[in-house]
Amino acid sequence: MNRFILVVICSIILGGIITCKKKNSSAPVPLCTTCSTALVAHKADSTGLYYFLPTAFTPNGDGINDLFRVEYSGLNIDSSSLTIWDAKGKGVYTGGITQSWNGVDFSGNKCPAGKYNVYMKLKTTSGQSVTACTCITILAFNGSCIDTKRVTYYFEDQLDPANGFVYPTNETLCP
Repeated sequence: MNRFILVVICSIILGGIITCKKKNSSAPVPLCTTCSTALVAHKADSTGLYYFLPTAFTPNGDGINDLFRVEYSGLNIDSSSLTIWDAKGKGVYTGGITQSWNGVDFSGNKCPAGKYNVYMKLKTTSGQSVTACTCITILAFNGSCIDTKRVTYYFEDQLDPANGFVYPTNETLCP
């Protein structure tokens, strides 16, 4: 009888440890600890490969640059992913390359304006691996315009895959 009680107690404790490990392992561990604002892009090459990451988006519901997503061609979508953290290292998004981030964290809360670290892991259809750390900035709408504080950002609506970011954005930017 004592052995039975001991087995039950050990099972409960072991179950609790496994449950804790599962809960902790679901949060992405920051792979990018510094936020580079360098543009992450690869223009279309002879294989058809290209990828571009905008440097900012404005999830304000106006239908213009509301989502952050990678524009790409020539990637193995099943082996490519994005992970995003806030400035404190808290994971806010992880998903496949075909998904978009709407500026909402894992709990469904709207993320505040600011910079977010992005880790991109890509695999080309030819098997080449590409990884990069960069930033995405959520810009806030200030009533009549979006204040960029005179920083140059690249938005999704500016993209021409053959030539990169060449169009002016449709966002109403503050002077």
